[in-house]
Parts: sequence; structure tokens; C-alpha cells
Amino acid sequence: MNKYEEQKFNLVNLKGLSEKQVTEHIKLYGGYVKNTNNLTDKMAELKINSEANALALSELTRRFGFEWNGMRLHELYFDCLDGAGQTAEEGNLKMMIEAQYGSFDNWLHEFKSVGLMRGIGWVILYYDPIVKRLQNVWIADHEVGHLASLPIILAMDVWEHAYLLDYLPSQRKEYIEAFFQNLNWRKLNERLHLG
Repeated sequence: MNKYEEQKFNLVNLKGLSEKQVTEHIKLYGGYVKNTNNLTDKMAELKINSEANALALSELTRRFGFEWNGMRLHELYFDCLDGAGQTAEEGNLKMMIEAQYGSFDNWLHEFKSVGLMRGIGWVILYYDPIVKRLQNVWIADHEVGHLASLPIILAMDVWEHAYLLDYLPSQRKEYIEAFFQNLNWRKLNERLHLG
């Protein structure tokens, strides 16, 4: 059976995020990859006699959603960081944001405000290709609350492990500012398929 492979990210010199913070966060991502592979193997074993193993299989399947989504969300998160300090470049994404929200700053304020909500989780910018609309969404646990079938344009991790070595829990706003200073907007534009 094919295994999921841990992706490598060259994330040096990020503004406001130390090498130690990024290294530890990437280690946590590696754990999601390892756990996803382990669960895949274990579920394959249990499926040989799925009727007798129904209870164990259901729990592992639930856990698989958490680990797999944790793996994929972290890949989306790390892949769009580069430390270049870009501003949102002109392109389809910025034009769509401005058309829908009235201005880029209006969208940015809303997205960051969602990130400042109490609790741990993710802020996701989805694109709905059916109605051609962007959607800012709060996701608490990896496997709960996702909008089915919608492509993810931007994923911002606001679990405390994403910033705790550099910022206190009360400094989440400063972490969010650092996150935005490191976004690669070209990659975000590539994720937007207007089809």
C-alpha cells in the first residue's frame, strides 16, 4: 500500500516566526503523517474481519479524519509561507476578494478577526466554484466543520502549537500579523481555480 510522505519545507528567515518555532511545528506535522500511515495500516488489518472489528474500525476511522486533515492542513499552511514579505499581488484572488468584500482590507480584517476568536483551530479561506464565492470559516478540530468539496485557498493554524514558542496565548494577534508577513500570494493565486 502506498504511504503518505512527509513533505519538506525550506522555511528560513520567516519574519516573526523563529527557526525553533517552525522546526517544532514541522515535527508536529511529521507526527500527523506518521499517524496517518499507522492508522491506514491498522485499518487495513481490521478490515479483513470488519464485522468482528466494527467498533475498533469506527474509532480508527474517526481518528483517521483528524490525523489526515491535520496532515493536509499543515501542508497547505507551510506551503504558502516563504518569508518574502509580499503584499497581495494583483491576480484573480485579489480581484475576487475586492469584488466580494468591497476591498482587500475588509476581507483581511474579517479573516484576522476569525483568527482571534477564542479557542483553538484553523481559519480557512475556501472557494466555492459552484457559486464562485470565497468563504472565511473557523474549523475547531481537523475533522469537524469543513465545507464539503470546497477547495482550500488559505489555511492559517491558530492552535497554540503554531506560535507558543514565539508568542504567548494572549499574543495571538501578533502571531497572525507575522503569519501574513510571510505569505506567498503567488501560491495562493495558484490554488484558486476559477473553472
